[in-house]
Amino acid sequence: MLSVDPMSGAATVFAEIKGGGLNALTFDAKGNVYISDSFRGVIWRTKPAGGDAVAWKSDPLLQTVGFPPFGANGVDFNHDESALFVANTGNDTVVRIAKVGDSAGDATVFTNSINGADGLFLDQHDNVWVCANQSDEIVVTDKTGKVIAKLGDFDGVRDGSPVGLLFPASLVRHGDWLYITNLSLDLRAVVPTREQSVDSQWAAKVKTHTISRIRFRIPGQDRPDD
Repeated sequence: MLSVDPMSGAATVFAEIKGGGLNALTFDAKGNVYISDSFRGVIWRTKPAGGDAVAWKSDPLLQTVGFPPFGANGVDFNHDESALFVANTGNDTVVRIAKVGDSAGDATVFTNSINGADGLFLDQHDNVWVCANQSDEIVVTDKTGKVIAKLGDFDGVRDGSPVGLLFPASLVRHGDWLYITNLSLDLRAVVPTREQSVDSQWAAKVKTHTISRIRFRIPGQDRPDD
């Protein structure tokens, strides 16, 4: 795991975690860093300055034998940091890990059936915004796990570039916009059995990877403090 100077681009080692498959990360209010490990089903934690990482939470709910073959993925805290929310891609779930002080509590399934749950974040109302990488959309649930919006779509590949969302993998809010990376991954290239997904043949046509943006709004539920 690297720390990169945004001005010079110089990179230094922030923390070293051997093996596994490090994926997404987030920070708590103290600056501690939490990193998902997709292959071992672990959330690692480092201090704000990096260094040695410790296994903050390991749980079967963070592992998968599903498809795509990635377990723990996108991570973010709710507003009061009482819980860490983790997407499990292969299980199509979002997992809630209780946070008690600096320690991890129980892990439970927060909601199911988000097709290829990938990157996620929570807004100030604790709505959970999740990239559904196998249905090419952003799924938004409220704090109870009930879906309240599905945003975006896939409209094919034009001149080697995806039109709309194709295997959306991560997302971030900036002002009035939500920016989404299109991984456009042909899973046949990374799955040992070379099984395809519904998007594999489209992803194989992609020559230019893109970032999409969508207005940061929940249709019919706009709030003046958003």
